[in-house]
Amino acid sequence: MNNADLIIATLKANGVTRGFGIPSGNVLPLMEAMRQGGVEFVLTAHEGSAGFAADVTGRMTGAPGLCIATLGPGATNLATGVGGAFLDRSPLIAITCNLNTDQLGRRIQMWIDHHALFKPITKATLKLEPGCVAETVTQAIALALSEPKGPVHLDLRRPLARAHQGKTDSASVPALRHRAAGGSLPRTAGALFRRARGRRQQCRRARGCGQDGAGGKRTDGDRGRGRFRALH
Repeated sequence: MNNADLIIATLKANGVTRGFGIPSGNVLPLMEAMRQGGVEFVLTAHEGSAGFAADVTGRMTGAPGLCIATLGPGATNLATGVGGAFLDRSPLIAITCNLNTDQLGRRIQMWIDHHALFKPITKATLKLEPGCVAETVTQAIALALSEPKGPVHLDLRRPLARAHQGKTDSASVPALRHRAAGGSLPRTAGALFRRARGRRQQCRRARGCGQDGAGGKRTDGDRGRGRFRALH
């Protein structure tokens, strides 16, 4: 099982049955994992449409909607639908596929800081890293389903998607229990979220990693989200 398989198995164990998006070279590992894992890939005409479809799916099923996009323009297109899910308080997992590590940060065509893009319109933007994939996906699902519900962004590098996870199998992936649309997240899910977050933080400390995304400073986007939640 590679990391793409593990991501899809974790999503499927938590009620995700389909994902929306547009194919690209970086998206192919996830698409193949969806095909083999029994999660339907629904082709859309535009990444924004994928975000809107995932938004509605999350509201109708109670499980997080899933949308997938490639880097750069694919991610910026996807942001429209993800922003709608943030305003609608819809549980959603948005996955963007990214470049190889040695290419990140270069001024090349299609590169953009995905974390800076999604930070103002999601509950969290997380980077998938070796050894922490299942914990990070579990944390994202719990965040998406906790009140106020909303989208969570995951950034996946193509080499990581293809890297193997040893003996991990789909039967061992963590699963949160969720209620139908309109319900609330059970207490057991909150406990699982805290455990997944703790394991992920331990992994990051062991690897010498810093903060997710743009860092720990409070931004205008953070303050805006706080005001939005206070008004609703």
